[in-house]
Amino acid sequence: MAKIFAGCYFIQISLSLLHLRSHAFASTARFATEYIYYLWAYTTASLYIFIATTINYDAQLVAAIGLFSTILYALSLLSWQIIWLQQPFFKTLTQAIISLFKRFATLSGILALAYFITPLLLGKAFTSDRDVANKITQWRIWFNPVDSTPWGFKNVVPQFKFHQPVIAKPANPFNNTLYVLERFGGVYKVAIEHTKQPEKILDISSLLGEVEIENGAVGLAFNPLDVTSDNQPTRAYLYYTDTRSANTQFNRLSVFDLTLSTQDERLASEKIILQLERVNDGFHNGGSVEFGPDGYLYLGLGEGVHPKKILSLADTLRSGVIRIDVNQQSSNIELATEQPNHIIAQHYRIPVDNPFIGNSKVRDEYWAVGLRNPFRFSFDSTTSQLWLGDVGSTVWEEINRIEKGMHYQFPHVEGLPHADSERNNLGLVEQKPFYTYQHTAYDRAVIGGVIYRGQQLKTLVGQYIFADNYSAKMFSLDPNNQQSEVRFIARANQYAQRGISSVTQLNNGEILITTLGAASEPSGQVLQLVPIEQANVIEDTPDDTPPAGYDEKIVASLFAVNCARCHGVKGDGDGPDAKALGVPLPDFTSPLYHFKTSAEDIELIINKGGPAVGKSPLMPPWGGFLKPHEVEYLAIYIQSLPSKHHHH
Repeated sequence: MAKIFAGCYFIQISLSLLHLRSHAFASTARFATEYIYYLWAYTTASLYIFIATTINYDAQLVAAIGLFSTILYALSLLSWQIIWLQQPFFKTLTQAIISLFKRFATLSGILALAYFITPLLLGKAFTSDRDVANKITQWRIWFNPVDSTPWGFKNVVPQFKFHQPVIAKPANPFNNTLYVLERFGGVYKVAIEHTKQPEKILDISSLLGEVEIENGAVGLAFNPLDVTSDNQPTRAYLYYTDTRSANTQFNRLSVFDLTLSTQDERLASEKIILQLERVNDGFHNGGSVEFGPDGYLYLGLGEGVHPKKILSLADTLRSGVIRIDVNQQSSNIELATEQPNHIIAQHYRIPVDNPFIGNSKVRDEYWAVGLRNPFRFSFDSTTSQLWLGDVGSTVWEEINRIEKGMHYQFPHVEGLPHADSERNNLGLVEQKPFYTYQHTAYDRAVIGGVIYRGQQLKTLVGQYIFADNYSAKMFSLDPNNQQSEVRFIARANQYAQRGISSVTQLNNGEILITTLGAASEPSGQVLQLVPIEQANVIEDTPDDTPPAGYDEKIVASLFAVNCARCHGVKGDGDGPDAKALGVPLPDFTSPLYHFKTSAEDIELIINKGGPAVGKSPLMPPWGGFLKPHEVEYLAIYIQSLPSKHHHH
């Protein structure tokens, strides 16, 4: 932004010198003419940023630039006149003001003022008139075309819509059947390249309670040793959250017997391996469950998986990757008979080569620590290297190459370390992220990916392919060289909280993604990354037809998914990311907030974001992601919060 203004000012000053053949401060009349030139330059820069770039338009910052540059002009005039020409201060100031009024009264002055207010009028229309907003958006797209790429997406299961699929994967290297886990608890068996409907083989929805925030079923794995003679999996390992208790949430790793005849029998066969009591806010659960090349089970656990005020890695399983032996080989270490009251740990042993055995500050199960929310990770099928995407807070996202026994710096550092970074108090060796990127308005939730080992996408072979949930963009990264830039591959058809939830591989190495779709209705998909000539998925055209009426339960879930990380589950401004924003957040539960803020104001802020209405640029515009009726219903829901949560 600064370069654009500087460029326009340079052109303005150069043209005025050539045209008027004197500098701007030679006289007050010359200054008035120069200021007209300045208004043209300032307005041109503002319009260019607003219409022709992807820069997040911060109206307050643009106004500050205008005020600062005007003050600088005025001070320069006064300095020249007083110091060099020995003119009295008040005489110079008075003459300058009179000269400006005279100049604005001319035709060129009137035209400059009319041009100056153009971005102000467009900004107002952008926030209040959908047709104008659409037209400006079209201009932005026209000025900023996305580079076409040789890749696109093919719908692997076009005959079916899933209810928020979180991951899709084969059960083992010898079975091409695909298994899809839904966030709401369904596990489906899918015959790839067949048109028959997926078969639901397990349903754990009755174990989940309320599926909101980041809760639900989040991870699925199959033990390569648990197979039938025809390579069908006999057991499924699921990582899920249980919010049925009003006061306590549990995160569980359980195994279910798939050989039983009915879904009810399979559900009843649950054998809990880990049950972890945690704070009841629903955030930062982690998610990935994978069997490594060594046959052990690896589980990613978020930093939120702990009871209130119990944070020690000696007393909790959180903020890292654990490695356990669910096959319970006799050569490995038996679990201690006594466990903390907030942990149930059973039916596994500790591998003897786990890195923290004997360390009194870290439980034996840990393989690596210092991660915030390790939602998706994978093992490279060729090198066995573990690659992980660590979802950040409000600034940074990380890709980490996970090594045995390393500390990945959270909570002391996220992203790139700085000079005054704290060190961990565990005495562990720290490892910086392999790649990190800062948030934009839409790139803000990394989805860890895979090293591509397929054959169709020749130029991507050996590259690490990952995604961002919000923007639904996919990127490639050279795993052999650290770099600050990555290559954009393609963007999926659903984005924001409906965006990409996993990046996995078929047995032939080809890449799959899942897109969540809406929480209110099945609209999620399983897509394959393919050469563009094979692609059959285009960007969704939203259906703006509102449902039959306002459903508070659905809208509460919408608020929880999209707003609660910052504004809190209750809307009181106390979400887990609130402190990191560095600005005070409104308390939606306060009647005073609603006395000052109408439903129309709330809709405007949601649609256009903070900068468009003179508020913090950390509030992004959601109008491009949410449907009009969703914005309307969110405003209604926010207005209802004082009656639910306000304490008099």
